[in-house]
Amino acid sequence: MAPEGAQQVDGNDDGEVGFDNARVITADEYFQRVRHGAVRGCKWDGDEMLGLLNELGKDPIRHAERRFVALVNEDHSDLAGASPGIFIGIQLIHPGELVPNHRHNSVAIYHYLQGKGWTTVEGVKYPYKKGDTIVCPAWSYHEHQADPDHDEDTIMYVAQDMPEMAAKRTLFFEEPMGLENVRHMVQGTSKSWSATRDPDAE
Repeated sequence: MAPEGAQQVDGNDDGEVGFDNARVITADEYFQRVRHGAVRGCKWDGDEMLGLLNELGKDPIRHAERRFVALVNEDHSDLAGASPGIFIGIQLIHPGELVPNHRHNSVAIYHYLQGKGWTTVEGVKYPYKKGDTIVCPAWSYHEHQADPDHDEDTIMYVAQDMPEMAAKRTLFFEEPMGLENVRHMVQGTSKSWSATRDPDAE
């Protein structure tokens, strides 16, 4: 069966068949293809980030795991990151809210800009406060809960190697917890990173 979008081509003398995406090229051609443009330094405005997060925070339907902004450098839009291979996001969690247990095979580094609560990694509960940093290893179950008795939102800075894994088609999510919810993050395989959310919903 041909991969989606591929056209089958005629068989050879041995009866074998191939697809139109297979090519043999010279070294000169190959190294032209793997050359990419330079990436410039990039700055994102903090007021713009917080403004958008605050707007997302007003939406009663948007769940805590969907309330984040991603910082993207358009110099390498195919990798959709702040720098080639690196994702940076800023996430907002209201007091008392829970980002349910989930995992992904990208490493995640969480730095807490404000708020108090707990991040649990593989059953170990780590309390956080402003200025703390927690690392979640690849494919480790983790969840975040903002302290319901604290009077300010949690805002956390998240860095992952997700774009690099996505480019190699090796990115997997399990969200929420449960092997039936494992998703291979390839177009046509899983439209959404979440098994429980409508991927077309805003």
